[in-house]
Amino acid sequence: MQIYLKTQFFILLCLLFGIATAFAGQVKLRNGDRVSGRIMRLEEQKLVLKTDYAGEIRISWEQVASVRADEKIKVVLGDGSSFQGQTVAFEEGKMKLKAEKLKAPITFDLADVKAINPKVKPALRITARTNVGVYRESGNTDSENYRLDGSFVARTDKSRFGVGGELNREKSDDVDTVRNWLAHANYDYFVSKKWYWHINTMMENDELADLDLRSTLGAGIGYQVFENETLNLSFSMGPSYVDENFISAPDNSYSAGKWGVNYDQYFFDKSVQLFHNQTGYVSLESSSDWFIKTRQGVRFPLYKGLTGTLQYNYDYDHKPSPTATEKYDSKIMFLLGYEFKS
Repeated sequence: MQIYLKTQFFILLCLLFGIATAFAGQVKLRNGDRVSGRIMRLEEQKLVLKTDYAGEIRISWEQVASVRADEKIKVVLGDGSSFQGQTVAFEEGKMKLKAEKLKAPITFDLADVKAINPKVKPALRITARTNVGVYRESGNTDSENYRLDGSFVARTDKSRFGVGGELNREKSDDVDTVRNWLAHANYDYFVSKKWYWHINTMMENDELADLDLRSTLGAGIGYQVFENETLNLSFSMGPSYVDENFISAPDNSYSAGKWGVNYDQYFFDKSVQLFHNQTGYVSLESSSDWFIKTRQGVRFPLYKGLTGTLQYNYDYDHKPSPTATEKYDSKIMFLLGYEFKS
């Protein structure tokens, strides 16, 4: 009886092991090594493989010589065509797929594969972020510093809408040393995958720089160089109108040319993100009347959406109010925040 039970148990283990390994799949690397595991996906030139001994591992696609997936996979090629089925050959440098809707297997080069099992993007993608910085000192010097900023971006296939703003307050011995705010909004309409038309507006107040309200309204064209989960880069330019209302100096308004740069990129498996945002305006009536605003820094994802940010702001106004003490403002700060992505 014991021998019978042991035999049945051994057979069961073999069956379970067979089922587990039947869907393992295998990846052969260019150096000859072979890695077994479940083929999860190929994204951003990284093949994600789930193994029993190391969890999910990422392999650079350029190092892959061949792929065998025992489960059905969806393959997207560089021309946008996609096929779903099982691999039926293990040929180096190529993939042969027995597609569901084709009578005969289809063969293509691995270099032509853009994605495997791509994530389905929602019709509406939302990115929202808020940051706060608070500093208070008492004793020989009493000072208070407050910083609050936020942004919201909604993206569909053809459109992108964004709003954002920031608020800064600094006080030392009951005297205001910084007191300003800024708000902006933009709408982009993509006429192709890369090119888009855009309209934008900005409002700004800086009491210590004698600026009661600066408002802008513009439109133009932009180019999205990269747009994915790890790297975003875009450039935009176009005509704009600038209206400046000062507290004590004479008001000013002019037609201007506007440019913008937006960049962010993750490094080290999304543990660090660099970013740089730049917006500039130059008068079409006087080239000496121009200003630029930049926000750049390093963002660290902490835990479940919580982030830490080391940020450097640099703003320069070549022709400020005559009562302003400096042409530029710069600030280094550390902020805690929260980020949401749908």
